[in-house]
Parts: sequence; C-alpha cells; structure tokens
Amino acid sequence: MLRIILVLIGFFCLPIAFWANGTSALSVAQNSQQTDKQANVVVKDETYAYKDSLFRDTPRGSLAGLFEAAFEHDYQKAAKYLDLRYLPDDMDAEFGPKYAKQLIAIIERNIWVNLQEINDTPDGLQGDLLPSYRDAFGRVEVKGSEITLLLQKVPNKQLGSIWKVSNATVAKVPLLYSELGYGPVVEWFVKHIPEGHLFKLNLWEWALLVCYFLLAMLVVIPITWIAKKLILRGDYQYKDDVAHLVVGPFRFLVALLLVRAWMAHTTLSANVIAVVNTGALLVIAVVWFIWSFTDVIQNSLRLRWINQGNSQSASLLRPLANFIRVILVALTVLIWLEHLGFNASTILAGLGIGGIAVALASKQSIENFIGTLTLYSSAPIKVGNVGRFGSITGTVEEIGLRCTRIRTIDRSVINVPNARLSEMDIENISEREKIRLKTDIRLDYQTTTEQIHAIIADIRALLEQHEKVEESPLRVTFKGFGLYGLQLNVFAYIGTTDFAEFQLVSEELHFGIMNVVTKHGSRIVPVVPVAAAQS
Repeated sequence: MLRIILVLIGFFCLPIAFWANGTSALSVAQNSQQTDKQANVVVKDETYAYKDSLFRDTPRGSLAGLFEAAFEHDYQKAAKYLDLRYLPDDMDAEFGPKYAKQLIAIIERNIWVNLQEINDTPDGLQGDLLPSYRDAFGRVEVKGSEITLLLQKVPNKQLGSIWKVSNATVAKVPLLYSELGYGPVVEWFVKHIPEGHLFKLNLWEWALLVCYFLLAMLVVIPITWIAKKLILRGDYQYKDDVAHLVVGPFRFLVALLLVRAWMAHTTLSANVIAVVNTGALLVIAVVWFIWSFTDVIQNSLRLRWINQGNSQSASLLRPLANFIRVILVALTVLIWLEHLGFNASTILAGLGIGGIAVALASKQSIENFIGTLTLYSSAPIKVGNVGRFGSITGTVEEIGLRCTRIRTIDRSVINVPNARLSEMDIENISEREKIRLKTDIRLDYQTTTEQIHAIIADIRALLEQHEKVEESPLRVTFKGFGLYGLQLNVFAYIGTTDFAEFQLVSEELHFGIMNVVTKHGSRIVPVVPVAAAQS
C-alpha cells in the first residue's frame, strides 16, 4: 500500500516540479529584466520575419539562436553569435567556441533570460539609456560590482547589420567564468559525461545529482546500520518497528538533506538548483517517513492497549491511523505546493467546493462513518463479542470505518454496514455473566399429590447440589393443571458464559430430572402437537 502511494505521489510531484521550475524560471527572468529601473519601454510582442539564417536580425533572435546552439552542444555555431573582433591581446577569436561555452555556463548559473522580454526588432530597444546599437540581456555581480551583459549591432555584408553578443562582454567572459563559472568537480563531469539532455537538464547534471545521492547514501548507510544494531540490542518492545524506520525512510530523508547541503556549496546551473529546490523527492521522503512513523505509533499503542484489556480502542487504531496519515500527507503536499508558489487557500477553496459534491455523492458512506462513531461511543459490541444482530448470530471480528465484519456460526463472513448495524436490535451474548435454564415438565394426571411434592423436592435438591447451578434465583414450582398434564416449572441459572459448557450441564440436569420422575412412579407426557405430529 505504501509503495503504491509513494509511486502515485512521485508521478504527481515530478510533473508539477518541472512545471514549477519553468514557472520560477520565468519569474526570475522577469525580475532580472526589471532590475533596470530606467527602462520603461513596452516590448513588442510580434515576431520579426528573420532574413538571417541564424536569426541574428534582432536581439531576441540572436539570443534564441545562441541558446539553441548551446542546447545542441554545437559551440562552433554558438561562436557565430559572439562579436570576436577587437578582443584583448590575451584572447584569440579562434577560441570562440570556448568563450561561447563559458558564456552559456555563466548565464545558466547566474541569471534567467526570458526571451519574451528581449526586443525583437532590428532597431533594438529604444529609450533604455544605452546606445542605439546596444541592448542589455542580463546583469551579473562580481566582487560587489554589477556587470551588464550586452548585445550590439555589428556590420554584415548581406543585411547591413546583425546582432551579436558585444565584444566588450566577450572580453570579460574569462574573468566572469573564473568567478561565476563551474568549479573543478563540475568541470570534470562536463568533460567526461556524454552530451545530451533529459527533462531539459544536461546528462552531466543528472550524473552529478546521482553521484551526490550515492555518496550521501555511502555516508548515511553505515551510520543508520549501526543505529539499527544498537536499537535491536535493546529491550524496547517495539524495537523492530523503530529499526525499520531508521534504515528505511529516515535513511532516505537524511541522504536527501545531505545532498541539498552539499549542493548549496557547489557551482551548479540555475536549472539544477531550481529543480532541486522544488523538493519533489523531499516530499516523497517526508511522506514515507510520516507513513512509517505512524505505523510505529500505531503498533506500540495497539500492543499497549491490548495488554491493558482495551481491545475496543485497539481495533479503532487502524482506521484512525489511516485518517491521520491522510491528513498529514495532505498538509505536506499543500505546504509543498505553497513553496512552489501556488496559492494553498485557492486550492483548499476548490477542494471545499469539490468536497460538497463528493459529500452528496457519498451520502451512504457518511452515514456509515456516523454509525461507526455511534458504535464506538455507545460500545454495544466489541471485537471478539458473540451476539445476535437481527437474524445474524456470530462473532465480531472487526469494526471498520464503513462496515463491521461478523463471523457467523457457519464460519462464513458477513460485512454489515455500520449505518444499518447501529439501528439494529443487538443482543450481546458475550456480555451475559451466566445462562438461564428454564424448562417445563408435564406429568401424567395419574400422578398423586405426594408424588408431586417428592418430585419437586428431589429436583430442587438436584439443582442445589450441582456446582454449576447458581443458588439464587432457583425455583421448582407446580405451575398448574395443563390441558394434557400436570405442569412443573424449573427455573435456574448456570454459572458459565460458555454455551458448550452450558449444554453439557443442561443435559446432565435433564437426565437427572427424568430419573427423579421415574423414581417416584410418574411419567413425563409429551406436548400434544409433537405427539400428534409423530403419530
């Protein structure tokens, strides 16, 4: 059950996480573009009809082409979007692909670029306090100084001019990369992992995340294994459950937290950080931990209450624990959605409206739940009780949230809805402290008064001398003159709650009564309808 829930949460979390990653990227991009407080010009929405094969007619087209080439890992092509003229003496245009790769790394690590915010006309953005031949597409901070990343118009034989990343920006790429680029660990992964993408992340980024997780598990597994051994050596009654909790969800949760701590000190791209910050795996780990921890609490309380003789409360633990699990998991998911930027109040309002529809559709289920509360509050029956429920006689095996499970005398199982059971006339046989013995004896009319007195005295003595017959009330009386015989009434209680034992005692007493009647020269006459049926 738990595995199914975790798989469902995983399928639910991952698409939302990647969607939220894209949403946060857009939000950060918008914030990045709005940092220029002096640029109050509305960007045109229409798309330009590009004439250049590399889309360098406009600032947006040039950046889009650069990002597309980088996504394809074609840095020779990416270099064509850089203005490699008039570079410093220590830089060479031949290293254009290297500069393009470093520039992409700087952008990925430090800023979001929303292409919809970039001007898409050959003239570029006007009124931004920059020369007409330059446009800004981002800003980075190095050692307390803010550096603007620029695009600029450069001459072109076919089109007259095209847009490229400014040579002034290209000249700063080596310095910016040394401060804002990837560290040596990430550089190793970039060089040794094959190129490719999965869910918009580079394969080397996935490899780095997997290696971090494996390394975290190598650290956590020995520690949790030692903790498990120490727990199992103790005298704690529920040590097996606690040990399972430590080596299962707790180990996974700690490993994820350790990975996040390491990543905080690692030079990763903004895409990876955004995906990790969504916390999809962390939500799964927390849900797993909550589910298992609730199991530990449930089992410990169940054993304690059973040992205290409170089996009724113990039987309620499972549905109650499931209800608490659902509430805690729902709260966890809502907190996670709030972290992603969703409005939890809106979600709850939507669930409330949907809840009304569900409530109307599940009227019978709600009635059964109320019936369950009635059964637990008034407690007419408990698990293990034998009783009569309408026409059903059997043993109560479980009182669930919807129905009660009854094992009949024929050993079949009947599930009675709690709403119907709470309205039944319930006879709880297990609650009786003794069983009544009541029988009528019909003697032949030839029986004399002396014989009747002797028979009554001997039957009373028979009952009083038997160890299982209660002293009071105990009656053997001459009831009167029946239509077909003289009627004696025998009334007593057998001191047992075991029906099988009662049957044996009843049999013994009935044989004794027959011997008493025969001893005093009388005889028992049958009930006429029975005698008539036999004849």
